[in-house]
Amino acid sequence: MIAPQWWFDLKQYAERLQRYSDEELLDIYFHIHPIRYRAHYLCVLRELRRRGVKPQVAHRPFAGVAWDLPQWVGALGGLGRSRAASRVVFGLLTLALSASLTGLGLAPIGLATLLMRYIDPFSALALIMGAVWAWGLGAWLTYKAGARGGWTLLAALGSSAAFWAFLWTRAFARIVDALHQPLGGGGGWGF
Repeated sequence: MIAPQWWFDLKQYAERLQRYSDEELLDIYFHIHPIRYRAHYLCVLRELRRRGVKPQVAHRPFAGVAWDLPQWVGALGGLGRSRAASRVVFGLLTLALSASLTGLGLAPIGLATLLMRYIDPFSALALIMGAVWAWGLGAWLTYKAGARGGWTLLAALGSSAAFWAFLWTRAFARIVDALHQPLGGGGGWGF
């Protein structure tokens, strides 16, 4: 026999679940295959509901890392007492995070631009769209990290500063030069 008898009888399985602690029941809940053992999974769910236990499921891909700027600032010991100092640190952290995230998004675009021998106008347009996307992504991820309300403007300012720095690089100058090239090779049909 592959499994004990109580596994096949759902009534015995439900009675056995009642004897488990909450931690053991949550361990079963997170490790049971809900499709392969559907009836057993439903028994575990019924027992959890009966006890009023709600499993905490992570909403982020990195559950151990809390991307919460206010929590980071609050964790800094002496800043919890001084409201003005905590706001200054929060603002600087918002600026730094949004600028670094935007810089991370712009780095592959700048590197690709510098490594390409020839940039045609269509590739240049795609690179500019990618740069704008990197600006928006930096501001949005900073918003998701906790820069809400008026702090969103500070996140947009940090992303704009990184984007403005990218506009002064050699990579962006090559993109602009590629946009000013004529389309086609000069032949009668544009070939």
